Parts: sequence; C-alpha cells; structure tokens
Amino acid sequence: MKKIIVGNLKANMNMDKVGDYIYTMNNSINSDNEVVICPSYIYIPFFTNENFNVGSQNVSIYDNGAFTGEVSAEQLKSARVKYVIVGHSERRKYFHENERVMNIKIRKCLDNELIPIVCIGETKEERIEFKTKQVLRMDLLEILKDLDRDKIKDLIIAYEPIWAIGTGIVPSPKEIDDIALFIKDIVKSAYKINVKVLYGGSINTTNIDKFKLLNDIDGFLVGGASNNPNEFVQIINEI
Repeated sequence: MKKIIVGNLKANMNMDKVGDYIYTMNNSINSDNEVVICPSYIYIPFFTNENFNVGSQNVSIYDNGAFTGEVSAEQLKSARVKYVIVGHSERRKYFHENERVMNIKIRKCLDNELIPIVCIGETKEERIEFKTKQVLRMDLLEILKDLDRDKIKDLIIAYEPIWAIGTGIVPSPKEIDDIALFIKDIVKSAYKINVKVLYGGSINTTNIDKFKLLNDIDGFLVGGASNNPNEFVQIINEI
C-alpha cells in the first residue's frame, strides 16, 4: 500500500535555496509513495509541476475578499495546491486556533476540492495523566462536527503528539499503531468511512526504520527533517 509522506517546511528557506531544494527532490527520490511538500505561501508556485504534490501549511477561514494577509482555499486551488495542513499545534499555540476554526477551515478545503491534513495530538501533561485517548476523541468529534460524510472520505488525520514535536522524543511504534487504530475507529464509528492516519513528531533518518512498517499508519508528516532536502529524500527512499 502506498504511503503518504508530507514535508512541512514551516517558515523556513530563503529564495536562494528554493532551486537547489527542488532540484534535489526531483532527481533523488526513488519511491512509489506519494510525496507532498508544503512550503511557505510565497514559494508555492515554484513547487508546482514537479515530481511531487504541493500542499499548503494553512488556509483562511474566509473566502476571497477584503481580508488583508489571508490566503483563501479558492486561491490555493487555483495555484494547483492539492493538500492543506489544518490545525497544526503551532497554529493552535501561537495563533490560538481552536476546533471551531479548524472545522471552518476543513469546510473551506472540502468546498474547493482540497484534501485537509488535520492535525491532532495531546500535550505532555495530558499524556502523563493518561488522557491521550480522551483528548483525541473529544478533539476529533468537535473538529469534524456536522461535516458531510461524502465530502470527508478523502480527509487525512495526522497524529502529532505535541510533546514529540521538535523534541527528539517519540512514542513507541506500538503506541503509535494503537493510537492510529483508535483514531480510525472513532471516525468510522461516527461517519462510517475509513480515513488515512499519518504520524508526525521528530521523524528523522535515525528513527524512520522503526516506524516505516507500522500496520495502521498510512504515512508520515515530517517537520524539521524535511528542510534538509538530502535528509528528507533519505527518509522518503527508506519508506
């Protein structure tokens, strides 16, 4: 089964690095899996028409109009974007996005035939208190509330435990598989559909071999390691 490997470049890379990055990705990937790269908005046009799909790191809750600084789902679609990351923990932490905002963003994506990659995950404190599944269940049901079942069939969930992002600390493979199955069961019970689940959180070249064969994980959302094209290619080819 094909995996989905998403690179979230975040607010990194200057213009003088874009060409080299794209060249490396085009000429070094040796994989049949689906590769998605999510650069900053300003670089999206440079990443289209290449040997990978392009995603956006965010989307506005508004349609086209007088919303200075925003980028709408319709605009992303017109730029040949296929995927959109929704609700990354950094958006929640620094920009105070909640489940209601995520729900609106998902609707905007679906209305414009964009595939949302919806991020969920527990904090370190919630993990210590054994609240992981409780938190994920409540989060998911609120985020997906009242969405059209037929439209969300292609939606992707990315499990990114907040305590693992950028820390170098990762859950065990068994924990990740267990959570992935739990997420799939929640969505299937509520909507009678099967969703893909990705894992993200300190994925790199030294630990990908532990996770690439997980039964219930359909791919990976790679953060920091995706900024180095050689390292990202190594991860992709390893998977």
